[in-house]
Amino acid sequence: MDTPANGATRRSLLRTIGAGVVATSVVAGSASAQTEVTERFEFNGVTAGWEGLAPSSIEGTTNPTLSLEAGQTYEFYWENGDGAPHNVVIEDADGNALVESEFVSSQGESQTVQFTAEAGMASYYCAAHPSSMRGDVEITGGGASTATPTPEPAGEPQTHEVKMVSSDDGSFYFDPIGLHVQPGDTISWVIDSGSHNVVSYDERIPEGADTFDTEIISEGSHDLTFETEGTYDYYCMPHRTLGMIGRFVVGEPGGPAEGSNPEDGELPASSDIVEQGSISYEAFTSGGSGDGTATAEATATPEGTPAQVTSADPEEQDQPTEASGPGFTAAGALSAIGAGALLRAYRTRDE
Repeated sequence: MDTPANGATRRSLLRTIGAGVVATSVVAGSASAQTEVTERFEFNGVTAGWEGLAPSSIEGTTNPTLSLEAGQTYEFYWENGDGAPHNVVIEDADGNALVESEFVSSQGESQTVQFTAEAGMASYYCAAHPSSMRGDVEITGGGASTATPTPEPAGEPQTHEVKMVSSDDGSFYFDPIGLHVQPGDTISWVIDSGSHNVVSYDERIPEGADTFDTEIISEGSHDLTFETEGTYDYYCMPHRTLGMIGRFVVGEPGGPAEGSNPEDGELPASSDIVEQGSISYEAFTSGGSGDGTATAEATATPEGTPAQVTSADPEEQDQPTEASGPGFTAAGALSAIGAGALLRAYRTRDE
């Protein structure tokens, strides 16, 4: 994963909670909460890019150019639109971070970054997705040039980080659980906590791709580079049966892992991974899309016979159901059986 250049300065964070949504306020540079804000830019932050919402000059534009005047104070407000980790970095033409915010990884969470425009500002981006979430900054006044274009990405291979986690609640997972990379990119599986390794499902990787089976480590990382396009499923050997599995897509999805899940659990759909770039473990387990193959089982009954409906709750079993017919209950059935037995006993005695 690309990280901001050295020299980045973190400023204090002010967190407020209201209406169930966490809002983060970041004050950077010489700006302060009392400074009059010249303009406020609003975005929806998703892995595919910064989607402009307001003002009208950026509405509907992805990664719009921000026109700023040196010395004036601005606000960069954004809401996390996909549950992936994002933050805001503003850098100069040499790649030095002049403004940097904390990461926000919960969908719906918002952040306001207040800063004073400087002549050297050249671009803004998300440190987790520096290629797709990047836009230009245009500075006027203060001897600045009228525009500072952002260099086009050179297409060089990138390194992407996946954390290997043993949590306090007893869960074990890869984060992100789904990742999209390009051929030639490297994935660095880094120990966050616990002891783990990375093993491919040999029958669930693209044809012609190399299998992998790393040693178990408790610190450091495993770095692997991938060239063959397709969908790869993998797991941690010590925690495989506990659901520590992951998926990544190199280039375009494809191969035997498409459209299904491994036997050890459920994974995000390849199409969602490609669309979002990465899918965090938290976002997926709280309701993300997957290649779900679970099916509902039903008990076959002869044609024309009502299906049997059962409940784990004893109280519910004695309640009428549509499948039992009007007025029919389990208690009623038992009563009828008992009455029939008593009647037969009387008849036998009389005979």
